Amino acid sequence: MLPRRHSFQPYQTNLSRRLHGVSLVLFLLTHLFVIQSAVATNPFTCYANDFVSPDHAVGLYASKFRGAQDTIVAWANEMNSYGPWSVTDKPVVAPSGNKHDYMSWAPYQWPDCSKAGNKTALSPSIMWKTCPYVFRDGQVNPDRTTIDDFQSFFNLSDAILYNSLAFTFQNQSSSVYSQNAVKYIKTWFLDPDTSMNPNLNYAQMNRGPKGQTGEYTGILDLRGFVKIASGILILRQHGSSDWTSDIDSQMIAWCKKYIDWLQTAPTAKQAASAKNNHGTFYVNQLMALKLIVNDTAGAAEFGRGYFGGTFKGQMKSNGDQPMEASRSRPYHYRNFNIAGMITNARLLKYADPTSNDWNTTSNGATIQTAVDFLMATNPSATNEANVTAEIYPNVAAVAATYGDPQGKYVKFLKASGFPYTDDASFLWDQPLAGGIPSPDSTKGSSSSSSLTIPANGTGPWLLSVVLFMLVWRTR
Repeated sequence: MLPRRHSFQPYQTNLSRRLHGVSLVLFLLTHLFVIQSAVATNPFTCYANDFVSPDHAVGLYASKFRGAQDTIVAWANEMNSYGPWSVTDKPVVAPSGNKHDYMSWAPYQWPDCSKAGNKTALSPSIMWKTCPYVFRDGQVNPDRTTIDDFQSFFNLSDAILYNSLAFTFQNQSSSVYSQNAVKYIKTWFLDPDTSMNPNLNYAQMNRGPKGQTGEYTGILDLRGFVKIASGILILRQHGSSDWTSDIDSQMIAWCKKYIDWLQTAPTAKQAASAKNNHGTFYVNQLMALKLIVNDTAGAAEFGRGYFGGTFKGQMKSNGDQPMEASRSRPYHYRNFNIAGMITNARLLKYADPTSNDWNTTSNGATIQTAVDFLMATNPSATNEANVTAEIYPNVAAVAATYGDPQGKYVKFLKASGFPYTDDASFLWDQPLAGGIPSPDSTKGSSSSSSLTIPANGTGPWLLSVVLFMLVWRTR
């Protein structure tokens, strides 16, 4: 874990001989938030998407951000127990016969073998080619995970992001975290034995006698390229000796080939013209790739194109999103598209610091309006209580960008019970906590903040300890 300015055990060891009765109680109460911060990390979360500017990775932060940093390191360590990943690991090869081709199955497609004419049970491999497949919106076919390139890529993108961030916390030119991030990139993209071909010809592939080809919806599978771009930009900007010029050149060459496919393949063009979340995330991906190949102007151009085009028709004046609201899981899809909007705004702000597309309107509504609408929406009304947490990163991002003068966003997050100050995204949603702090890897002085960091459930436990110590000292 990260080195800490405040460590409860050393304080307790050094002072317990001198502190008695009420003095010990006051000492423990004073350090309540320190103790809580020292032990809390959030369960792993795979965000729908997010862009982390390399400017947010500048070493150790003030103590209020240590919970987020600990979570990032914990998540990096967790991902490192699974990687590296490769498209060549899947048990079924794409119809091309090339094990380096990415492949996934359309998630909402289900087999209908009622007219297959078989008298015995069909084996999976026969069923995939013989039975027609029908679409059931929002109902994921569980056998999709048989081919797990999509899940492997999600894991890959998260591992690269969190290892790259963890690397910067150590203030070294090389660490196990930067080495891991580079290893994962080389394995998936560059190693001749394990690399992915730069296309998505078989992404979200339809099965059955009329299938066996990818769909435009499959472009969504690689939306995690934004996180990979964040990781690469962090490694570059912070001088990782593990990210060599040769590796950088190879990755740029791979991405240029994939950009060409993404702008010319029929399925990719269909995704580019989509008016719903598929169009939003297509721009996410293309902007991120442009940043990797050092085409900042190109990234900005696509971002401006989105906010001047597709975005304009995605919302009503009240912030609702008709195309996402019509889906079988409207709460999820609204949140999903908002995450894509936020990511596009962040990417564009990085590519063009003069941009202000957070305030661009769609029928009078901004991204903030969309989040406000969803905050007033009950997910249980559409049987989606299980995805309530999807809104929290969006709320935090809006509070960080637009401000929270009335405290409604912080109130919403606190009321949810979500320990947002220990969430990884708290590190790059820093204005939510009162502004971007200066690094404090030595002195560790906290920057001022108008936000009171909640105890996140540690208070009752610590109070019990305090009362026990008081009774023990005064008996």
